[in-house]
Amino acid sequence: MKPEKSQTTDQLPLLLLVEDSPTTTALLSKYLGNNYRLLHAKDGVMAWETLEANPEIVLVITDIHMPNMTGHQLLVKIRKSEDARHKNLPVIVMTTAEDNVDRNLAFLNGANDFITKPIDEMEMVARVNVHCRLARTIRELEASRHALAEQATTDSLTRLRNRRAFFENGAKALVMARRYVSDLSVILLDIDHFKKINDTYGHSIGDDALVLVAQILLDMSRTEDTVARIGGEEFAMLLPDANRLGTAVLAERTRSAIEREQFIFGDKIIPITVSIGIASLSVDPAESIDQLLGVADNRLYLAKNSGRNRICVNDEGKTTFG
Repeated sequence: MKPEKSQTTDQLPLLLLVEDSPTTTALLSKYLGNNYRLLHAKDGVMAWETLEANPEIVLVITDIHMPNMTGHQLLVKIRKSEDARHKNLPVIVMTTAEDNVDRNLAFLNGANDFITKPIDEMEMVARVNVHCRLARTIRELEASRHALAEQATTDSLTRLRNRRAFFENGAKALVMARRYVSDLSVILLDIDHFKKINDTYGHSIGDDALVLVAQILLDMSRTEDTVARIGGEEFAMLLPDANRLGTAVLAERTRSAIEREQFIFGDKIIPITVSIGIASLSVDPAESIDQLLGVADNRLYLAKNSGRNRICVNDEGKTTFG
């Protein structure tokens, strides 16, 4: 497998050789060193530490009989890993020609291929080339799958989660809240008079306003929260383990931050405000995330009818801020 013309040494595929014999290590380094970068580990323990520290490793070549952690034990650890990067890593096992017991056990433990000692240079290079090409194809397919999944759950304008992702995450969060008897809250907000912004300044400026609000929501959120654009000018925040009081405080801080933000178009400052409704599972029993969001939506409607640029936390619309 010759490196592409544009490849530098640092761009060559990275292999991990797990072998306690200096002689075999030297031979394999000679056979593979021109077309691959090699890391070396003397046993399974060192190999696992090397794998953890070097995510760019694309192939493992391992002996069976080593101190501290054998090749069999290393294989099991790799295949049982929760990290897909490790779990799907191709592994070539080196065995002696007559050692069918180790060969069969390695196969059962998840080895992708075998090569017998003494090692033939052409055979080793050919097998490594094949598995590296397969590994590259698998990585490319996984990257494409991840990109498609990201595209399917991301709002193209604001880069927030979209409606689909919000409800998927919400369903999971609801299950966890019930399992651990914890609270779950949602914030639903709508940009006030957004149609007027579009009609007066154009849809491009309207889009900029949406992006601005999205960034403020992200800045206000925690890592475990889901921030989504679920409609034209409508946004939602999913807040695991957040009670009504804490959610109301966050909603008011968010409303105030958006109101204070100076959105400038030319020599004009365009005022942007939002109306907000909130709901919390502990005081607003719901069978689904859709029902909980529906409660927040009713309160958003009350906030708008009460004059906009405010939050509403109950069905009477009496508890408002702004």
